[in-house]
Amino acid sequence: MDNGKIAKNDQYLLAALIEIYRGNTVFLPETEPELERNILRDVFSTAISFARFDESRRTLSEEIYKCSREGATVREQADLARIQTPDVLNAKMVAAAHLMKIMDSGKIKLS
Repeated sequence: MDNGKIAKNDQYLLAALIEIYRGNTVFLPETEPELERNILRDVFSTAISFARFDESRRTLSEEIYKCSREGATVREQADLARIQTPDVLNAKMVAAAHLMKIMDSGKIKLS
């Protein structure tokens, strides 16, 4: 897969995550599990700084740990979005938007 295709997949997954965290249903094409895991790990890590409450930060830390050990998928995030607190969802949504903005400006590439 070339770098242009990878960048578009990263951006699509980040946009999909934003919509999922907003409570919308999103079409999720098949993607590489490693790509999803890396994007989700970056989103969770970034989201910690946007969370307002300690409990939310703990929840995000647990998700980072699970993602690192067992992996994580965007489909799992769609299921979790129904039960997670608004603070956690907002932190993840802002983190995904922040990462998308960074990617667009060409400053960094995700893991």
